[in-house]
Amino acid sequence: MFLLFIAAIVGMILIAIKGEESARARCRRFSESVTVEGTVLKFPLKTKLSKGRFVLRGEWRGSNNRYYHIERSFEALEKLSADEIELTPEPFSVEVKKNDDALVELPAYIVEEGEFKNAVIVPIIPSYSVEIEKDTLEASRDMEFAHLRVEVLESGLYGKLYVNVSKCRGARVESEKNRLHTGEKLVEVEGSGEAELRREFWTKPLILIMDRNHSDPRKLRDVFGKKEILEGHGEYLIRLTLDVPFSKDEHDTARVTVSPGRKAPAEFKEPEVKVVV
Repeated sequence: MFLLFIAAIVGMILIAIKGEESARARCRRFSESVTVEGTVLKFPLKTKLSKGRFVLRGEWRGSNNRYYHIERSFEALEKLSADEIELTPEPFSVEVKKNDDALVELPAYIVEEGEFKNAVIVPIIPSYSVEIEKDTLEASRDMEFAHLRVEVLESGLYGKLYVNVSKCRGARVESEKNRLHTGEKLVEVEGSGEAELRREFWTKPLILIMDRNHSDPRKLRDVFGKKEILEGHGEYLIRLTLDVPFSKDEHDTARVTVSPGRKAPAEFKEPEVKVVV
């Protein structure tokens, strides 16, 4: 019985590997069959598609026999048959932590029939409208303080941090997204001093070719070139922290809302097609 159980497990693993390899090859063939002209993605022939939102969630589970669990879901909003689609800015969000926790929400078209059935087309056309709750943050303790002034850029934030301390260690500015609480340090000053921060959101147009049943959010690291990814639209929190030794730190926060812009950037670059399976 034990040997049969082991054989069944090995068989399931081999089937999963074979399925992923087949999906990757199919997506590669599909990526080679499409062309991009400006803001239009063209198919070799009329294709039945479902348009909607593709969501990936990933995390490690288990204690003794750990495994990476991925939940994939697609919410269809529209059915269509087309030989081309117009690429326009739509909401997207990519969060992948260093520990592999992931939450990815993408605009997507899924191929519903034929050779490339279950191929997922994800157009990422970065365009942003950025709003900040307040443009000045300050944290202080006993006449020592950290002051942050922030302004909105076309696709991000720019700020200046001023720190005046003698006993406190210094100050730092971090951002965090409210969905998976993925955070990043934007700037830090040790002791007294000043520093600038500039946080640009992702600006490179992309068309990702994924698979409905075999997509892995961790593989987006190769696309974005980061081990920890925090990109896209949504609600962010900017936190200023005054580092107080042997006591509770002082904080001030501001909420940042990042929405899709109404149109593609004026200097639009033709999207790069990448297979992510």
